[in-house]
Amino acid sequence: MCIDIPDKLRDEDVGLGLVKEYFADDPATGRARYSGAYFERLGGGGDRPEVAYQLTAEDLLAVSMLSVPVVRYYALHVLDYRGREISALLSQIPPGVALADDEADGLIAEGGPAWELWQLLHDIKPRPQDRNRLGTVAAGKLLARKRPHLIPVYDSHVEEVLGRARTHGTWWHDLRCQLTHDQALVHELEAVRTLAGVGQLSLLRTFDVMCWMFAGSPEDARL
Repeated sequence: MCIDIPDKLRDEDVGLGLVKEYFADDPATGRARYSGAYFERLGGGGDRPEVAYQLTAEDLLAVSMLSVPVVRYYALHVLDYRGREISALLSQIPPGVALADDEADGLIAEGGPAWELWQLLHDIKPRPQDRNRLGTVAAGKLLARKRPHLIPVYDSHVEEVLGRARTHGTWWHDLRCQLTHDQALVHELEAVRTLAGVGQLSLLRTFDVMCWMFAGSPEDARL
């Protein structure tokens, strides 16, 4: 297969338990156990029609729920200085396309609009002379917020669970390959999100949550 998924994660009951735990309220407070539970639903979602073709302050707040702060000049670039370029690329990426769809291949290919937008976001620097860029994880999570059915989250937890090197450039294609050739995985993800009561999640996000919880959550992610 295209990616190496641990056998235990292929157990539907295990996946269900992980996703239910992630979205469960903390019994001591009655509030979300993990801030990431609000990543896709904060403000009604990043792909809702009225904001689907622009990055908004809500989107930046949403990615902070996944421990990725986009602040100060990084935020100004995303929301203002590069806003027109970002919106132009988003307009070329239909919100309804899923990663396993035939149309996805051209969108995520090098030179395609999703790839170009990821590269634009990745390369953002606060000032021309600065060395630090917005980077791979933040760029990917921003895109996952805007196109949750097309762009999967990729971070160190996914990397750890799947035993991958830092290969952000192939992750979209490898997961697309898996989803198109492994219907058992698709059925597992569909069943897990339904039984967990989170039918609003994309299959990509369902898989991300399973991986993240399987890796073991850091304490600061509970804040």
